[in-house]
Amino acid sequence: MATAFIVLLAGLGVVAAQKAAPYIPDINEEYTLSRLPVSGREQQPFTELRVTDNIVQLKRASGWSPSATYVQALRRQGGAVRVVNGTANLVSVDAGSVFLAPVTVGGQSFDVVIDSGSSDPWLVGSDFQCVNKYDGSYQTQDQCQFGPTYNVTASTTYQYISGENFNISYADGETLTGSMGYESFTMGGINVPHQEFALVDYAAWTGDTVSSGLVGYAYRSLTSAYQGTDPTMDQPGGTLIYNPLFVNMYTNQGVPPLFTLAIDRDPQNGGILALGGVPNIPYSPGFASTPIIPVGVNTSSGELVYEFYTITIDGFAISADPTAQFDHNLTSTNPHRTPLVAPDASAIVDSGTSLLLADNDTVAAPVAAAFNPPGVWDDYYGVWSVLCDATPPVFGVSVAGKIFYVNGADMILQISQTECESGVQPGGQGVLILGDVWMKNVLCVFDLGAEMMRFAAREYYGLTAQVKRAST
Repeated sequence: MATAFIVLLAGLGVVAAQKAAPYIPDINEEYTLSRLPVSGREQQPFTELRVTDNIVQLKRASGWSPSATYVQALRRQGGAVRVVNGTANLVSVDAGSVFLAPVTVGGQSFDVVIDSGSSDPWLVGSDFQCVNKYDGSYQTQDQCQFGPTYNVTASTTYQYISGENFNISYADGETLTGSMGYESFTMGGINVPHQEFALVDYAAWTGDTVSSGLVGYAYRSLTSAYQGTDPTMDQPGGTLIYNPLFVNMYTNQGVPPLFTLAIDRDPQNGGILALGGVPNIPYSPGFASTPIIPVGVNTSSGELVYEFYTITIDGFAISADPTAQFDHNLTSTNPHRTPLVAPDASAIVDSGTSLLLADNDTVAAPVAAAFNPPGVWDDYYGVWSVLCDATPPVFGVSVAGKIFYVNGADMILQISQTECESGVQPGGQGVLILGDVWMKNVLCVFDLGAEMMRFAAREYYGLTAQVKRAST
């Protein structure tokens, strides 16, 4: 896996010390999605939306995203097994979108992966040991394919934290361990002078040759620091909670507690990450707002290992008729309106996943059938294949009573000169991911202060349509 945007498997198991083979998670384990209990939760007021100058221009890198590899494991559990062809030059349907952003750490400049599904900021150190993620054998540093490494001796602001270590495993077997320290971080024009971060000295990693680390934008509960200096002694669930970079920005630097993502359709560009507000780009008036649902991914043992930005959606709008109008009432007999499908489903908002992944019977298969000509199931690759010049159907996701439609340009993904696939694919058991296919069409506001997600349609992407809610 090359590095990526959006999310980690923290504390899944014990990672070996530097001179031992790394712990490699089995991605064929039985993973389940389950809601976590939320007791005494009160709705907080919305954070005021203002245009911010604290803008990070994102760029794309090739390779796997952490979230996409985890989704692949979940899909396998659902039976959608992807056969790997080592000779075909195909873009894997499971490949994620890797988004990089510039950051200055201790006066040194790096590109790092931006990940909304994990929390730790980490950089690889100049003296790190690279190992093979499959057998733990030693490799040269260049085989891990990192960008420039962080040099402790070149910084006057680095502070080592004694008695702590960093220990994390990703879904495809990649592993990192190291030490914890404090350093000055600057991103998007915002400086955090005393940021705790991980300095990696042991890496089972396959990078993109550009990025030097990762900055997570998820909750404090997902940080991966442990007490002691020996990673082999770390126990799942025994993490030491600390403030991630964005948490420090809004708790100590006066930044409003929200960030915004606007992903670019142009594959040569990444898009915009706005810190503390919204970017100065056109979008439709009026936001659809919905609570963030704490959701965990557990192994068959029931151990909590992962958390996402998850929301409840009204359902999906699907039709081969370009003039179709939709109705939220599934039992509606109005012949002029088409009911939404898969109502009240929990969906993960993840820019690190390229596709929109949903239930096959109710969503992915009907979407494929609504193409003209209809899509065909490809047993070899486990995907819905469509003609590259097919006419895509009307497709949208309804959130808080508004349908956000997907531009037809995003509904067909070209995987070779002659082969294309639907942008909506089966997600396996219990997996519904609103990935880039949908996110390219919306402005996504992660309002951490209010524990809400807020969405607006992007200009030229089709304005939202109000869902007709029939009376009961």
